Formats: sequence, structure tokens, C-alpha cells
Amino acid sequence: MAMKYEEFKAHFPEKISAQLERYVTDNVFKESRYLFIKTVAKVQFAYCTHCKKQHRPLERLRHKQVELAICLNCKSKCGVRSAGIGRKFMCDTAVLVWYEKSVQDNQAITARVISVYRDYSGDFKEVITKYNSSHMYLFQSGNSTYFSYSMKQPKKLRSAFDGEYKYGSWKKHMSVKNIRQAVQGTPFQYCTWEQYTKYDNGAYISDMTEFFDLAARYPCIEYLTKSGFSSMVWAKLYRDKTYGAINWNGKTIFDVLRLNKAELNEIRKSGLEVSPQALRTYQKNRKKDMGLGVVESILAADLEMPIYQDYLKELLRLTTEKAIYKYVLKQIRNHGDHYKRAANVITDWRDYRLDCLELNIDIREDRNLFPNDLHEAHDKLRKQIKMKADEALNKKVAKRVSILESFRFEKYGLILRPAESTIELFDEGKMLKHCVGRYSERYATGYCDIFFIRKAEEPDKPFYTLEIQKGKIVQCRGFKNNDMTHEVVAFVKAFVKEKLTKKKKSRIKLNSRQEVAV
Repeated sequence: MAMKYEEFKAHFPEKISAQLERYVTDNVFKESRYLFIKTVAKVQFAYCTHCKKQHRPLERLRHKQVELAICLNCKSKCGVRSAGIGRKFMCDTAVLVWYEKSVQDNQAITARVISVYRDYSGDFKEVITKYNSSHMYLFQSGNSTYFSYSMKQPKKLRSAFDGEYKYGSWKKHMSVKNIRQAVQGTPFQYCTWEQYTKYDNGAYISDMTEFFDLAARYPCIEYLTKSGFSSMVWAKLYRDKTYGAINWNGKTIFDVLRLNKAELNEIRKSGLEVSPQALRTYQKNRKKDMGLGVVESILAADLEMPIYQDYLKELLRLTTEKAIYKYVLKQIRNHGDHYKRAANVITDWRDYRLDCLELNIDIREDRNLFPNDLHEAHDKLRKQIKMKADEALNKKVAKRVSILESFRFEKYGLILRPAESTIELFDEGKMLKHCVGRYSERYATGYCDIFFIRKAEEPDKPFYTLEIQKGKIVQCRGFKNNDMTHEVVAFVKAFVKEKLTKKKKSRIKLNSRQEVAV
């Protein structure tokens, strides 16, 4: 039966406590302190709204000056305003959440979301702080009750900070010290609330009402957190799906997670963070008798995500669900440098399958459907497709290489040679993380000449890429477009002198600081 408003309101104090007033003054409105200045007979006076005393400043103050001024009486840092300039719209506002023990039940806690105002538009010597409790919450063991400012009881408890005060210029305040004092000696003292005060968005401030709502209704919050499954609680707080993986009314951690002791120990030993979706994947696979351990199911949990269901349907036309899981886990286990998650495997596998179809490779054969190293096989087919698409360009490149071979150069432990295909240009750009791969057509048609610089002891490993246009060095770039090192500068100068410069004095210019054109 729903609690009536009058019964609910009896749990709250009738007056604003002195402790709350101090918190507002010292924290919430710490920046709402001003020195109002006026000049009489060329002497400047300043009135402090915090200590309510007047003094003569040591230095002349200016209206709305950038630097805060110090009150000589109370030492507060204050903004400066002219007493003689209009301030019709000068009003400071903020919103805070304040927790206290229930007046009626010392095992229950209350929370009020309070907006506070200081209106400076009138007499600045008579400014007072006004309080407005817009949202009120009562948390008892097993139950939460919430009334909004309209004295209505919504069906679902929601954070006021995320609702009415989400938008606009409201500065939000929540005091950890205040909550700690309120929960002391109540069942909420040990509910692990301290671990849920900071969200991923560092600028976000929670009023903690949704957490205490969960803690009041589901005592399992405490042992979920203490057992290392805080991700389940966070999913609730972020309003994400929990996929029915959690029995929130369970009496033990095993009931809550729907796991036995051996399964729970296996998760703890693995050190993996388990999401609700991953836990649900294991629970479903266990019913299907997939033969997967709990850790294996967690690693493969991405396969249950809606975005990958079409990929799975395509693969299920070719093999079994059990075979798919087994192969995905094999790739994660054997090629973890490329595959940390099942999502990476399933997307590469789909691309690989489509590449096989384009190249008329029979994907129905196990040796083609299940390559030992998917990453390697995927890259190999990508190159074949690019070669097929660039066939005409590569014919032109081959003709150019036969001419540019005469510029092959070796000195100081470095080698220079022309790019031999569009695939080489693609790989060069991929390895060095620059955009020379897009130069294929320009290179093939003779608009520019592209040379690779390699270390003599590592002739197949990309080092620097050199571009020449009309007999002049345009750029020479290394990893992530880095400029030439001193050794590369010396090498390129020697190349210019011995290969590019003709017998007559050359006009070729080398600029080691040239910006990248790619």
C-alpha cells in the first residue's frame, strides 16, 4: 500500500538545520561572496556580504574586475560589484541534495533535493538565502518512497539531478561527508555506496538517490559489490539492460548470479570483469549444453549482441553454433595480439567470408571457412582484392619501375628503391601510418615518383618514404609523418648528388622540414 504524503512528510525535519545552513554558506555559495564598493569624497569603501562588515580597501577596486578581492575583515575571496550600478538580474542559484536520518525511524534515511537562491537585486545588505525542497526521498529497508514538489508520488523513483535540474545553469552539489553521517548506524552504512559516487563522466554529479533506491530494495547490492560484480550495479545506475542475468531478490551471491561455487571461483580466478550481458550468455550456453566454461562464455559474449546477429545467421548456414563459438575462442586464445574480443573476430570473419565469395573461394570447405590465423588470412585476401581492382594501375606501375630502377641507391647502411606495386604503397602507408597508399594513381601515371628507403639489414621493413616531382624532392617522411633523422638527411643528400644531379649544376632543392602533402 502506497504511503500517504502526510505520513511520508513526518520523516523529515520541519526546519533547515544549522548544519545545512553552514554547508550552503561554506560550500554551495562559497563563490557568492561580494564586496560592494562605493566612493565618498574620493575615499573608496567596500561592504562584504559574507561578514556584513565595511572596510577601506588597500588598493582601488574596480567593478567586475577579473581578480577576486580579499575582504580585510573575514579574509574571504570576493567578487567586486559597484553599489551604484543596477543589478536587476543579479541572483545566484544552485541545487544540492541533503541526507539525514529519518525523524520517525532511526534505521531509515531521507534525502531532499533543495534549490537555493540569493537575490542581490535589492538591498545587498539584506540578502538572505532562500531554500526550496523540490524533491523528497525516504529510504527504508526493503522500500523507497518519493514525492516531487507537486506532492505527487511518481510510479518510478528518478534522480532530480537528472530530471528537473539536468539542463540550464544549475550548479549541483552532493556531500560525501553528509551522506556518511546520515547512514551511520543504519542498514545503509555498509551498502558500499562510497564506490558509486564517481561516474565515468568526471563532470557528472550524482544525487545518489537512485543508488539508495536500489540498496533499499535489493540488499544484494552490498555483496555484489564486495564480491567484485559492481558492473551489475553500474548497469542499473546507467539504466542499461541487465538481460535478466541477475536475480535481484536472491538471498546469497550464488542465487543472485545464478552460479554455483565452482563457477564463481572460476570467474574470480580469471580476473575478468563480467558484464550482465556476458553473464547471461553463459547462463544460456549452459542450458544449451554448449560445452563452454564460464570464462569461455564471457570471452565470447559479444556474439549475443543484437548487432552481430545477422553475422551469426550467415555463418549458421555454413556450420553449427558450437563450431562458431569454438573457432572464435581459438582466435582469441591463439592470436590475442589482434583479437581481444569476440566482436573483433566476428567482424573480421564476416569480411573474410565476403572476400572469399568475391574471389570465388569455396567457403563451404572447412579449410577455407576456418583458417588457422584469421587475421593473416583476412589481410591476404584484402591484398588480393586490391590487386585485382588495381590490375590496370599495376601494369602502368610495372612500366614505371623498369625506368625508375636506374635510381636504386645504397649508402650509409640505407637502401633506396622504387615502389613496385599499388599493394606496396598500401602496405607502406599502413605500416608507417601515413597516406602514401592514396598515391597509387599519381604514381602510376607519372605525376610523381615514389621511393622506399630501407635499412640495409631490414630491406623489407618500411622506414622512410620519399616523393619526387619533376626532379625535385617534395617530401620524405617516416612513421606518423616524422621528419627525416640526421642519418636520413645525409643519405638523401648523397642520393640527390649522385643520382638526381646532372653534370650541369642542379637546381634540385632538399628541404628536410617540408610539410607533408599526404
